[in-house]
Amino acid sequence: MLHRLALRVIPQLNATVTERDVRRRKRWVMLAPGFVALVLYRLLKDVLPLSDPLTLLAFSGFLSTVAAYWAYAMGRAESCDRICRTDNPSRLFWVGGWIGFVYGVQLSLLVLAILALFVDYNFLVHPEGPAMMALIIPCTSVTRDAFEIGHVVRMEAQGARMVTFPDGGSLRELLRRDFLHLAPWVGTGIVAGGATAVLSRLGWTGNGGEAGPAILVCIVAAFCAHGAFLSGKRPLDNFPDRFRIESWLEACRFWMWPCLTFAFTYYLVQFGLLAFVFRLEEAGLFVHLAVGGVTAGMMAGYGYFLGARVFVETQTQGGISEGLKRCPFVMEILAKTGWVTSGPQTNPVGVRQGESSREMLS
Repeated sequence: MLHRLALRVIPQLNATVTERDVRRRKRWVMLAPGFVALVLYRLLKDVLPLSDPLTLLAFSGFLSTVAAYWAYAMGRAESCDRICRTDNPSRLFWVGGWIGFVYGVQLSLLVLAILALFVDYNFLVHPEGPAMMALIIPCTSVTRDAFEIGHVVRMEAQGARMVTFPDGGSLRELLRRDFLHLAPWVGTGIVAGGATAVLSRLGWTGNGGEAGPAILVCIVAAFCAHGAFLSGKRPLDNFPDRFRIESWLEACRFWMWPCLTFAFTYYLVQFGLLAFVFRLEEAGLFVHLAVGGVTAGMMAGYGYFLGARVFVETQTQGGISEGLKRCPFVMEILAKTGWVTSGPQTNPVGVRQGESSREMLS
């Protein structure tokens, strides 16, 4: 779900996909797949064994894949046939396989886990209601994200230069070039999340069963993600200065969303995987240790990555003075080298994909 975080946290991407016209088109596009999923469920629930978790997840992944390709084409404002002929096969595979199938399955597990953990509406006991929601919600969400990604690609084709594309390429580049700064945060998250999961299981005496320890683990994961984000956002500051809070209101909002929200998301996806795929009725301490460590470690790593990309975007957008921007000769040289791009509709300042913040400033 890193693409979702990138689309909402990185300012340039967020501004691109939240324009009024884009939101209006997206709302109409999102209506169709959810309705189609509902109709197909009603027609096929007596034909396909959708009360079986694996069948349900496979069907959800299939519908989400179809919805992803369709919504991506709608965002691109081009036909699916033309996109298949012109797009890079690796991107098409990513849209269908990752944004479609894998993301759809994750969202289905998330829906089933929320209903089981917080509403006591277990799919294994009452399959019809959860199964229907586990098809409709993923299809709608996949459609939204695929449409936004298609719109980003459309803007790139029209000349806009995106500092970050939400396909994970920038994260892989960060792992290669800045691993030593990322690793301590991931390690801290793994240790903190795993320890919290184990201690909460050993010491939890309150009501709520699995929900209480899950909340504690996700709170710790959210703090790890927020701290890592601030560290990645201000890599040139002294260590204590990286964590200064300019607006407590904005800090609380960011901690709630995306930090806490996505911590719950990753925790619940793992819970759903264990409960509905592996049918694990009673998890041992090692399983809780692994789930807590993965949740907090992943959130810390993603938080640092998002902070680093925000830093790169900030430095790129603000690193060229207005005087230089008014000099056609200098801007033409920068454009030829790939540092900036200009056009009649947009004049964003771009940076080469995967370029680390430290190299950019050196």
